[in-house]
Amino acid sequence: MSYEPRTIAFGAELLHQPIAVQAETVQGIHNSLYQQPEIGYQNFQVSKDGIHLTNPGQTPGTISMATYLPDRIVIREEYRPCTVEEFATRVVNVGDTSYRSLGVNLSLAQQFWVRTLVNPRHVNDSRKFVAERFLSGGTSSLDPFGRELHSMGLRYTFLAPEDQEGMYSLRLEPWTQDCRSLWLEVVGQFTRPINSSDLPHLSEHLNSTYEFMTGPALEFVAQFDQK
Repeated sequence: MSYEPRTIAFGAELLHQPIAVQAETVQGIHNSLYQQPEIGYQNFQVSKDGIHLTNPGQTPGTISMATYLPDRIVIREEYRPCTVEEFATRVVNVGDTSYRSLGVNLSLAQQFWVRTLVNPRHVNDSRKFVAERFLSGGTSSLDPFGRELHSMGLRYTFLAPEDQEGMYSLRLEPWTQDCRSLWLEVVGQFTRPINSSDLPHLSEHLNSTYEFMTGPALEFVAQFDQK
């Protein structure tokens, strides 16, 4: 069974050795990226939880941000029109510009996440879909709580085979904003260090995380989405 997934968020964390992140240095990174509209950010902000480069959101909940912390760079695009190819371009170029300016030579580990919505074909309420299709006993198994079910979720973690990279975690739960939709998140963790000169390989990790979502994760859901 095939679905039409609606990807609502991409994220990446590039970890490195702890350094002292200077606001002036990140301001220079902001200026460099600003010259490239497709990957740039309009705003620069220093706050207690990091130094942020952001683009203004057109709707509530929209996020376009790069955050600089002592041991990592976090890049997020949420509830914005963005393809996996566009996000890969952003991650590689923001990472390259940032590492050169910060004097970072090695990414110690990387983490990517993809969040997607799908509509089950045979159950209109995703809460009922999760409770009755994934749980032994269905909704009746929740009777001891004596309360109406608002949401629930499942989480799975899969180790990397010997001949492959990446450990993947899958979360699925009803989407509270629309009970017809099922919310899925795949997080890919990669622990092989990458030299700053090899950052284009980051796109391979992102793509494999995305393919885990559109392949095994959705195939898993489809097993329970039957008449």
